[in-house]
Amino acid sequence: MSIILDKVNFVYSEETAYQIQALKDVNLEIKDGQFIGIIGHTGSGKSTLIQHLNGLMKATSGTIYFHGQDIYEEDFDLRELRNRVGLVFQYPEHQLFRRSFITSRRLISREGRSAVWRSPECLP
Repeated sequence: MSIILDKVNFVYSEETAYQIQALKDVNLEIKDGQFIGIIGHTGSGKSTLIQHLNGLMKATSGTIYFHGQDIYEEDFDLRELRNRVGLVFQYPEHQLFRRSFITSRRLISREGRSAVWRSPECLP
């Protein structure tokens, strides 16, 4: 089985003056068990493409298949897809912690206090 992208397009701010086409007619097959890396210039659509692979973003047009099933079908189990398709974000701390938590940790570190992780509610 595999993930197949068939003529996938994605447009940010569609039908506005700020419309930008990030993906255009992308065709790709990633076979089961295969690991891939995507490289490219800033703004080339790498992150946008990756976020489509496990359904974090929905294509403007085109189809994405996982194990032969269209991930945009109403009865498709996105949870199963996300359990099997792992993503590593460039800045994972932005997805794992609240911004106030990260900011409070930086302040404590600058003050020379303990580097032990504490929640903002525990700070003096």
